[in-house]
Amino acid sequence: MENKENQSHVFWYVWIGICTILIILVAVGFTLFVNRKPEVIENEENGGKVVLNYASNISGLRLVETAPVSDSVAIKNMTEGQYFDFSVDVTLDNAASIEYEIAAIKDPKNTNISDEDIRIYLEKEDSGSYISLLEPSKFIPLAKESEFGSEKGSMSLATVTRKKKTTDHYRLRIWLSDTSALPAGNFSIDVVVNGIAK
Repeated sequence: MENKENQSHVFWYVWIGICTILIILVAVGFTLFVNRKPEVIENEENGGKVVLNYASNISGLRLVETAPVSDSVAIKNMTEGQYFDFSVDVTLDNAASIEYEIAAIKDPKNTNISDEDIRIYLEKEDSGSYISLLEPSKFIPLAKESEFGSEKGSMSLATVTRKKKTTDHYRLRIWLSDTSALPAGNFSIDVVVNGIAK
């Protein structure tokens, strides 16, 4: 009789042990299933490239103690340091076209001229000569980041669309407006290019 009771107890101990192990395995499996990271399949495609090129050691213009000048004189000024030549290389890979934005970023540490008093002018080379792309205007900062990624506070100078590999040449000029009350001033900007493949 006692032997049967011992066998009955052993049976129940084994049964409870097996059930406990099964419950633990189910709980661990459920936890792993719930907390698993989703499988991410990355398919990276290279739409194309937009590259800014310039010959100087700075990517823009620095005016130091510059005097006011009229628009008609400034747009023809060929004095070294008064203009910035740069090019934009566009290469298409998987995209049908690339749209890029040329923007100017003001350096507040080296600037004491107001946005109203600065004049900015952009030309594009066409068949060996430069034509106006942005007429002389004051510096107009973006209120928010542009769709191309140009930061808030920078100024969008031009937006260009290209459907084939090409190199575009530009000339940028900035000067202190002759309507400014300042006798001289400092202004510093850098040029950036951001593109979107389409």
